[in-house]
Amino acid sequence: MASSARRLILVLMLVPRFGLPDTVFLNNGDRLSGSVIGKADDRLTLETGYAGRLEIQWADISHLITDRPVRVVLDDGTVVTGRVSATAGGELHIAAESGAPAVPLSMLEIAAINPPEVPGLSIKGQVNAGVDMDRGNTDNDSYHIDAESVFRWPDDRVTIGGKGDLEKSEGVKTKQQADLAGKYDHFLNEKWYLYGGLGFEQDRLADLDLRTTVSLGSGYQVFETERTNLTIEGGPAYIWENYDTSEDQDYVAAHWALRFDHRLYKAWNLQAFHKQSLDLRLQETSNYILKTETGLRLPIIDRLQTTLQFNFDRNSAPAEGAEKNDYEYLLTGGYAW
Repeated sequence: MASSARRLILVLMLVPRFGLPDTVFLNNGDRLSGSVIGKADDRLTLETGYAGRLEIQWADISHLITDRPVRVVLDDGTVVTGRVSATAGGELHIAAESGAPAVPLSMLEIAAINPPEVPGLSIKGQVNAGVDMDRGNTDNDSYHIDAESVFRWPDDRVTIGGKGDLEKSEGVKTKQQADLAGKYDHFLNEKWYLYGGLGFEQDRLADLDLRTTVSLGSGYQVFETERTNLTIEGGPAYIWENYDTSEDQDYVAAHWALRFDHRLYKAWNLQAFHKQSLDLRLQETSNYILKTETGLRLPIIDRLQTTLQFNFDRNSAPAEGAEKNDYEYLLTGGYAW
C-alpha cells in the first residue's frame, strides 16, 4: 500500500503544470488568480472565473507569474516571449522555453504584455494583356493591356491602375484609348472611409484629347475578406474635358462607384468581379458618363491567370461624330501578386 502511494505521488510530481492559473501579486499583499490577457496604458487585464475581466493598475502590482507563455514588450522595444516567474523576493524572470536560461525582468521596464498584432503593409495587384491579329481576308490588329496595384495599411489604402487599347483595321486606327487613375482611402473605422481620387482619360477616335477628373467623398467597405470584397462610395467631382476639335468644357458632377469581387469556387479559385462608376453632370442631369467592367478570372498555374471580361462605357453627350456607347470583349492572360 505504501509502495502504491509513493508511486502515485511520483506520477503527480511528473505531470506538467497544465491548467494552473496565472497569479498577480499586489503591493498590499493580496493576490489574484486567472489568465493574464495583456497590459497596455498602465493597466493589466486579468480574466477571472469569479469576477470576470478585471482591470488592475500597473502601479498596484508588485510582481506576477504566468503559467502560459506571454509576449512581453520592453521599454526599449525588445520583445521577449515566454513564461514569467518570480523569486521569493519578487524578482521577475522570463524563459522562452523550459530549461532555457531565464532572462531577468523589471516591472518598470515592461511596456506591454500581449499587445495586439498590428498588420503592416500588404500589396496586391495584377497585370493583364491580350493580342488579336487577323490576316488573310481581313487585316485587323487589336492590343490591350491593363494593370492595377493596391497598397493596404491598417487605416489607409492606395489604388493605382490604368489600361490602354489600340485597334487597327487595314492599317487604319479604329480605336485608341488610355486611362490612368489613382485613389487614396483613409479609414475612419473598419467600414467607413474618406477618399480622394485623380483620373486621366484619352480617346483619340472620340475626339477626346484629355479628360481630367478630381473626386472627393466617402465610402463604405461592406465586405473585405479573402473571398469577398465590396465597396460603395460617392461624392462630388470636378471634370475638365479637352477636345481636339470640339469645344472644351468643365463642370461639377456627382460621382458614384461600386467595386465587387467574389471567389465562386474555392477549389478552382474562380473569381467573378464587377466595377462601375457614374459621373452625373449636375448642371444638366441628362448628361452622364457610365463605365463598367464585368468578368471572370481564373488562375492557371502559380500566379498566372486568364480573364474573360466585358466592358461597357456610355457617354450620353459625346463629342460631335462620336458614338455614345462603347463595347469591349476581352480574353487576356496575366500575372497577379
